[in-house]
Amino acid sequence: MGNKKLELTSDKIAEFHQGRMADAYLYFGAHPFPEETAFSVWVPEAAEVSVLCWHPQNTGEERYRMERHPDDDSIWQCSIPGDRTGSVYVYEIETAAGELLRKSDPYARAGEKRPANRSVVAPVSAHRWTAGALQFKRNHSAQHAEKPMAIYELHIGTWKRKKNGDFLTYRELAELLIPYVKKQGFTHIEVLPLTEHPLDESWGYQTTGYFAPTSRYGTSDDLKYFIGKCAESGLGLFLDWVPGHFCQDLHALALFNGQPLYEDSREGRGINPEWGTLNFDVRRGEVASFLLSSAHYWLEEFKFDGFRMDALMKLLYIPNDDARVHNPEGKAFLQGLTTSLRQHFPSAILIAEDAWHYPKVTAAVEEDGIGFHYKWNFGWMHDTLGYFETPPSARPDVHDKLSFALTYYYEEKYISVFSHDQVVDGQQSLLNRLPGSQEEKFRQLRLLLGFWAVHPGKKLIFMGQEFGHAEEWKFQPELDWFLFDYRVHRETALFTKDLLSLYRNEKALYELDDDREGFLWLDPHNHEQSVIAFIRRGKLPKDECIIICNFSDAHYGAFGVGVPRNAAYRQMFTSNASIYGGTEKEGGTIKKARQAPLDGQDYSVEIDLPAYTISIWKQKRDGSDGHE
Repeated sequence: MGNKKLELTSDKIAEFHQGRMADAYLYFGAHPFPEETAFSVWVPEAAEVSVLCWHPQNTGEERYRMERHPDDDSIWQCSIPGDRTGSVYVYEIETAAGELLRKSDPYARAGEKRPANRSVVAPVSAHRWTAGALQFKRNHSAQHAEKPMAIYELHIGTWKRKKNGDFLTYRELAELLIPYVKKQGFTHIEVLPLTEHPLDESWGYQTTGYFAPTSRYGTSDDLKYFIGKCAESGLGLFLDWVPGHFCQDLHALALFNGQPLYEDSREGRGINPEWGTLNFDVRRGEVASFLLSSAHYWLEEFKFDGFRMDALMKLLYIPNDDARVHNPEGKAFLQGLTTSLRQHFPSAILIAEDAWHYPKVTAAVEEDGIGFHYKWNFGWMHDTLGYFETPPSARPDVHDKLSFALTYYYEEKYISVFSHDQVVDGQQSLLNRLPGSQEEKFRQLRLLLGFWAVHPGKKLIFMGQEFGHAEEWKFQPELDWFLFDYRVHRETALFTKDLLSLYRNEKALYELDDDREGFLWLDPHNHEQSVIAFIRRGKLPKDECIIICNFSDAHYGAFGVGVPRNAAYRQMFTSNASIYGGTEKEGGTIKKARQAPLDGQDYSVEIDLPAYTISIWKQKRDGSDGHE
């Protein structure tokens, strides 16, 4: 961000009030210059507003009275002598009723480390993006729908910590996290919210600073360093961003001028009882400009590769209405937001959290859609976990849970997720949600992850599940990395690594994710044996993969499955390989197709199908006939 002083013209003020201002952070907040520091804040219906400032080396409070903008009496401004970079400040607001409030700056680009909560005058950025990072940012998302996308979701503060328990800094994180994520085979990282927030246990979702990276892990330039290193390593980076609701702590946005301003004032719509948060009033143009500018800020200044947007149900549906009534105000706001982001940041990928059954979330705004690129597939996730939690003896009764997602899948563009929400609040880790002995749990975890990787849709998994984390995420100091001392967890990590390598290298597993031609059922109805079989296809016939999943505890020694050609087929991957803790030795088994129609195909093969196993086959291409 530059150091040029900008004036709020009447045209910019009109944009602000109309909800069209996407660069409000350049005009509002604190801006240091060599000879002065300028402050600007929107506070309608205030009697008086002042800046209270504390110099870093001086605890004495300085007070500077602000003046109304000559063209708009709801905007207050002042300039104070000297470059106040690093100074702490708040706004003191005298309300129309005579009450004195002290508020942090809505547009502050830095804040004190919790439990302190005042704003900080941020320095002008000294970070310089490398040519390699910028080139990656420009090109990585081209035709992303036809590329593999495996996202590693994490909470920075609890992924790993220093030996003394302190948080890793953004720079230290770059040195540890990036090599690990690359080694495991993920293509992207998604970080839980980094916007400033007062309580660690909110995971960042109760935001107070919509323009301030949390100070827990360092400065803005430290964060840019981390982002740049991700790009130089070929990793995309998504920010979890919260446009619908905010923290109700009174030092920040809540009752900013002594009455509802940023929050919805209508009865029943303002508060979210389940989270204790406040819903934004997106009818207000100034609030829409605030959020629009925040989104632009993170993409422009920090160059994130896109957003996962949280809690969209609070915008797309009328809050706290059990009838799930569509909310036209929230729809219009999100349509304006996605339209603006797509126009100004065409390489950014926009991901919606689950929005229940709201239609056309990933359709274009021009088609009356909401304009996201992808939507989390919570329906698939709930059905899949519900099936896996069912004891094997009862799985035939719920077999349809495995196939139901394909009845609606092509209505949207989806990401198949096992996110942080599935491993908290008493739900247990993925591993310990599974029935049976410890060995059976790990066999089923490999099967679960395998089914996740081969099902249509991009991929996301929460940290720790890639190596079979035993405990649910309890916001403990860090993940249980000591589990790598145990062979079964190392085998699980290796399995995930090899699974993601297979996913990235086999075009059939991603190239036609959103095309019905990319998927063909062979047998979705074998509930008696708890087996499903299907084909994933790429653009070329040679890329197709045949997938068989045995969800039962029975071993089928000569299981027949239909194949499309009279050819030799090689088992290219199995979760039952000995290197992952299974019983099969390395080396792909080869089977010659027989002219015995099965599963709607003219040919078939008989394979060995152990319990709790995913087996993936592909036609041999070396010209040999194969052998039994």
